[in-house]
Amino acid sequence: MRIFRGLLVTLWVLTLVPLGPARGASSGLGPHIAPCTQGKSKARAVCGTFGVYEDRSAQSGRIISLRFVVLKAKRPTRRAIAMIAGGPGESAVGFAPLIADGVFEKELRSLRDTYDVLFVDNRGMGASNPSKCNFTPAADPASYFRQLWPDGSVAACRQRLAASTDLNAYNTNNAVDDLDEVRGALGYPKLVLLGGSYGTFFSLIYIRRHAEHVESAVLDGVAPPHFQPMPGEPQGAQTAMDGLIAKCRRDNVCSAHFPAFAQHFDALVRRLNRGPISVEAKNLATKQMHTVSLSKEVFVDQLRHVLYDPEGASYVPYVIERAYEMDYAPLARLIQLSSVGFSMDLDEGAYLSYSCAEFMPFLSGEEVKTAAAHSFTGDLRIRAQRRACSIWNVQAMPPSFNDPVRSELPVLIVSGSDDPATPARYGAAALRYLPNARQVIVQGAEHVTETACTDRLMVQFVRARSAKGLNVSQCKAAFTPPRFATSLAGLPQL
Repeated sequence: MRIFRGLLVTLWVLTLVPLGPARGASSGLGPHIAPCTQGKSKARAVCGTFGVYEDRSAQSGRIISLRFVVLKAKRPTRRAIAMIAGGPGESAVGFAPLIADGVFEKELRSLRDTYDVLFVDNRGMGASNPSKCNFTPAADPASYFRQLWPDGSVAACRQRLAASTDLNAYNTNNAVDDLDEVRGALGYPKLVLLGGSYGTFFSLIYIRRHAEHVESAVLDGVAPPHFQPMPGEPQGAQTAMDGLIAKCRRDNVCSAHFPAFAQHFDALVRRLNRGPISVEAKNLATKQMHTVSLSKEVFVDQLRHVLYDPEGASYVPYVIERAYEMDYAPLARLIQLSSVGFSMDLDEGAYLSYSCAEFMPFLSGEEVKTAAAHSFTGDLRIRAQRRACSIWNVQAMPPSFNDPVRSELPVLIVSGSDDPATPARYGAAALRYLPNARQVIVQGAEHVTETACTDRLMVQFVRARSAKGLNVSQCKAAFTPPRFATSLAGLPQL
């Protein structure tokens, strides 16, 4: 998710797609389908729900409805690309109108000549029995400027959801089995998996469990099992900040306006080390400004989120300079935009169910300590998530879940060199177990890289159904960063 694209896309999707919850039982097990159109282009599609047992192992009990959309190919071939959303917690169906109109994942426009595009909201996400929590309450900015997961909000949401939902049933193993069941019912022998961020983790687990139903996989911003994405990724965040400092130094506008960016950033971090700072934040219910305390926990992780997106990152030198001069208004606005944008983009209850079971149990204390010692973030995000997971209280996945995924399938890995969430070294770690995979590293790019060059490479890869012969080095210098900002002009309003 990107701070600008994520927030604006979410707002746009809400105007185009009725994403009302499909909780509980629908008309029973299996598919329930009707013709539909998607996007302003009115692209031909089918929409529906698919009933599955919440408890897949028992194959009995409560039935939940999964929401799905299929964009139809111009020429039917029984081939399909499954677009896997990120998070965990993001809706896949929400992207269907954007891809229908060619606004997002532009490489899919040409591939839709012979490939359907399948979108399934994973269990607990989007409109598939969603696990919605509100950790950024409109009338209480003080709570989410103080904690990433406010304790009281986490406890209240867990109690509410647990009354009607088995939170232990919401995990990637069950979600990939759901998708495979949908695939079979829709008549696709195999899928091309197209995943970004958590979608790459999901795709690798799908390969582990259903390799015979995979044609190939495109993994953008890889988070592989066995090399767990560390929450807050301290080293990735520091690499992204170091990269931004270097870009600013090389840029005539940024270096002229913010010649001491690096030093002033360090000074601001030291200021926050002494305790929270008071900032003015908007009460989004009353539209009034309130004085709230911004903790270092929230500052470092929301700043890392901003660094996901080159457009968001372009504002950081200006915002840091103003904060260094004790003008915290731009910083508060950026923190609030990031916080609310992520909350709108993700079903945060699902995020906790999946991540507390699948990521947190496998963190190495020594690795966390080493990574935190060399990053401005420290281990604050990890400690915050451990606290939230102790309240959420779901069962950890078995140790075998964290084994490496080994496969002979063709895989294309795309990584940004300055990715603060899933650094390129994650892709390299996955590559060791995927002999028919290739990795392209785009210099200067951030999280979930999109360039015209990587789009062309993905199309070439999917059509060839092989990574052999791909010239991955051609996209190394494909990324062009946006201009650095010298004001808040263009920053979305809340």
